[in-house]
Amino acid sequence: MALRCRFMVLAVFLFGLLPGWFPGWSRSASARGDDPVAEQRIVHKRPPLRWEDGFPLGNGQVGVMMWGGGEPLAFTLDKADLWDLRANTDYLSQPQCNYASLVRLVEEKRFAEVDEIFEKRQGRDNPVGPTKISIGRAELRLGTPGRYECSLDLGTASVAGTIETESARHRVQAFVHREQNVFCLRVAQAPPDAELRLIPLAEMNATLARLDHPRPQLQTDGPLRVLLQSIPGGPAYAAAWNAAGPDYFLAIESAASAAEAVAKARATRDRAAAQGFDALHAEHVRAWAGFWSSAAVYLPEPRIEFLWYYGQYLLASSARRGSLPPGLQGLWPMDGVMPPWRGDYHGDMNVQETFWPACSGGHLDLLDSWCDLMKDSIPAAQQFTRRFFGTEGTFWVCATLPGYTVVPGWHTVQYAWSSSGWLGSLVWMRWRYSFDRPWLAETGYPVLAEVFKFYRANLRKEADGRLHIPISSSPEYCENAPQAWCKDPNIDIALIRRTCEWIVEMEEALGKSELTASAKEVRAQLVPYHLTARKELCLWADKPLDQSHRHPSHLMAIHPAMDITVEDGAAARATIDASLEQYFALGQYRWAGHTYGQMASFGAVAGRGEVAYDCLLRLSEYWLGPNGLHFNRDFRRTGATCFQGSSLAFTMEANCGAAAGVSDMLVQGWRDTLRIFPAVPRHWPSSAFRDLLAEGAFRVSAVRRDGRTTWVRVVAGVERQLRLRDPFGDDPYLVSGPAVRRDGLDLVADLAQGQEIILRRHGEPLRFDEAAKGARQGDISRIGLH
Repeated sequence: MALRCRFMVLAVFLFGLLPGWFPGWSRSASARGDDPVAEQRIVHKRPPLRWEDGFPLGNGQVGVMMWGGGEPLAFTLDKADLWDLRANTDYLSQPQCNYASLVRLVEEKRFAEVDEIFEKRQGRDNPVGPTKISIGRAELRLGTPGRYECSLDLGTASVAGTIETESARHRVQAFVHREQNVFCLRVAQAPPDAELRLIPLAEMNATLARLDHPRPQLQTDGPLRVLLQSIPGGPAYAAAWNAAGPDYFLAIESAASAAEAVAKARATRDRAAAQGFDALHAEHVRAWAGFWSSAAVYLPEPRIEFLWYYGQYLLASSARRGSLPPGLQGLWPMDGVMPPWRGDYHGDMNVQETFWPACSGGHLDLLDSWCDLMKDSIPAAQQFTRRFFGTEGTFWVCATLPGYTVVPGWHTVQYAWSSSGWLGSLVWMRWRYSFDRPWLAETGYPVLAEVFKFYRANLRKEADGRLHIPISSSPEYCENAPQAWCKDPNIDIALIRRTCEWIVEMEEALGKSELTASAKEVRAQLVPYHLTARKELCLWADKPLDQSHRHPSHLMAIHPAMDITVEDGAAARATIDASLEQYFALGQYRWAGHTYGQMASFGAVAGRGEVAYDCLLRLSEYWLGPNGLHFNRDFRRTGATCFQGSSLAFTMEANCGAAAGVSDMLVQGWRDTLRIFPAVPRHWPSSAFRDLLAEGAFRVSAVRRDGRTTWVRVVAGVERQLRLRDPFGDDPYLVSGPAVRRDGLDLVADLAQGQEIILRRHGEPLRFDEAAKGARQGDISRIGLH
């Protein structure tokens, strides 16, 4: 999946395009300051002539990919709520299109019928839609580029630089306003006849015509241009912009009617023009400063530090509460093409990895965009479940669009039971990181209760007295081949066990008891995990993983379900060690970029800092393009993976998963215990983090120097007992705040909401900014003993 990058040790790492095709930019480590976000930028020193190399900008509703060198300077446009959700559901009316028939046909090995009824018919009936829809491309022609140097500054979410053409030297600035749906562009000394024009997707891609959208309408009103497009059965959207510069304001709005969309777009553009470019940019920068003030990491290795900031940036640029959540490509559709995989919500890893960093970064409002969608989709999911399974509850098909619109996909994955519980885990995380009881009552519990009801209604009790999963799969083993179907996959067992536990805790928090007894009963009677004689987790009974694979689905019990942990005794640790060894022994040739994002967190919670680090290193080496984005190919054909070639399909989950992996290396809060620096690699002499959010609703900051934790601060988001695994070892420490008592390996304190406690080694300052000075410095070479 994409591009391998060479790095210099002791260098500030920045992605970018340089002459000679080598991505990256470096300077002496001694120049690194104490404000890491200010140094996170992607520098291109030659023009990004392909969409894939452009700069991603966005505000959670409007997305712009800025690319090109001036002939033209191009901007691929998108908006979060533009989906064609019309679906032909006639396939569901087939007499045998139900779960009972699926189980029977698989058991009878009538796989041709299974393929036709549960996959091929839906695909034929829905060859193009339903799908994500993008807007098209805006262009500004400045002339043939000569010298080029532009950069994306993550701290300000802005692009700035210079483009030299045969006629002039153009200073360029661009950003998507953080709080207004307007793209702002300033180009100095643009040619007098240069006009910003917009090419709608309908003129770029003939496939769109098969959806029978009305032709886009272009309106001209003096210097103002307006593009209007209606989506059948959905919203209308309008783009309004001034064609002449040097300051260009392109507003994109949507509404139920065409007239309303045009009025909104014109009003947004006019308001932006009246406010002016400089005032808008100052306002935009302040908004992003507020975002970044929430949390920060200070790492001695620039390329790993960048992964954290970039994952946070991409999620914040493509998600916003009150807006539809981002699909596979976020708000950056591939230029001129229909989106790969229809831009859908893929529930067997992609959605989960995408939203993981919202928790540790302390931006739960970004995760709310997904949780709110699940809640709003409950009626549609219930209707599908009643129709397909004939039971109560909500079964979550793997591949959907907004409104629980089901899109064609591999039937083995679509009807796997795991997507329901795994998507539900995001709701669980939202609760565990906030302990927000009103939210739990309104959103979290209703979503997860329906998932549990589905499991309870469809598990089958057999002669052994155990509850079994009749037919499912372990995504995406054997893809959609007949041998992928199975009974009782370990991934399902892990998620059902955990769903039962989540329900019990949620009901206790809400003072309810509606489902607690049955949840405990289901968990007690559920079939146990399947292990080999060497204590390795299997795919399903008597079926160990037998090939290198991109989805470690069989390891769900270890991570992310956290049902088997390193603190559960010798037998659990033996299972973790054996399962990880077996997965690695099969090799990484069939891993994908997202595998490394997921396995970074896996390594971290297993206490394997070197595993976590290596996963992040390989992701950055082999899978990221010059603009830092994750593409599903190693297009340099290095031999690191079987996924090679020039057909690039950007998906953002690996970027976000990497950010979550970095956080998990620095702090963990599972099982109501905080762990500080639980999985940092040995060659990092120092590191720090500020206000990362951990399970338990704790904001945690810490500093590590010379391989030892020196300073810790915890702020309680709710009134709660703090249990902190002693991070100081035998070193004496000072406490500022409430009294601390020891309980075995842990330090325990009772905190009121908003109360903080600081623990520090003797001689360490009280303030974080003083304690963390120099945390990003140091020799990170593995050569020599440090």
